[in-house]
Amino acid sequence: MKTKTAGILLILLLAFSGFYSAQAQYKSISLGFRAAPGIGWFKSDQENYNTEGVVPCFAWGLVTEFYFAENYAFATGFSFDFLNGKLSYPMMGVQNAGLLTRKYRLKVLEIPALIKMKTNEINGLRYFGQIGLGGGVRLNSKAEDVFTESGKPEQTTDFRLIDSQTRLFRASLIVGAGVEYPFDNSTSLVAGINFNNGFTNVLKGDNSVNSSLEHHGVPNSVELSIAIMF
Repeated sequence: MKTKTAGILLILLLAFSGFYSAQAQYKSISLGFRAAPGIGWFKSDQENYNTEGVVPCFAWGLVTEFYFAENYAFATGFSFDFLNGKLSYPMMGVQNAGLLTRKYRLKVLEIPALIKMKTNEINGLRYFGQIGLGGGVRLNSKAEDVFTESGKPEQTTDFRLIDSQTRLFRASLIVGAGVEYPFDNSTSLVAGINFNNGFTNVLKGDNSVNSSLEHHGVPNSVELSIAIMF
């Protein structure tokens, strides 16, 4: 009986030792800081609402990765995203309808929820892909307007707050890929490209020319993310 009990204890001890050794091979939590320059644009599916090219944007924040296996992590944190874009659409002037070209600047606090998957080390580098959702809260929003009305000079209005014309919450799909260069066992440089594809309208109100049309604009961005992870 004693021999059987000792054998069971030995098996449990070996199993625990193996589990501990496997856990000790990688960090369970990694923290870091990231900065991400990029380009942004607004898209719209409303009639006569047109995207007017891309504009620079920027994001920065903290990153936290919770590893549940050596090459798989749940990544989150928070990021201050400056989502910029440009739309043009019809608008009523003092007497006649004209064309409004509006440049948007939205400052959003975003909390992502991503699954990150990494390769084993290949020639000193580890490659990764990630996918998940982003949930954001608008902190402030500004707009610069250029209004063109037939027979009248162009009217320009500098950037001003338009919080009453934008929605508080935003949601998006985030897809990215990149490479990780480890300096040592605890510090690494991470570079990647992320596509932040919005799927919620961030504008409020109705069009002044056609009240049956709701203002509609969805911000999107592509960013180059650089992070130091500890």
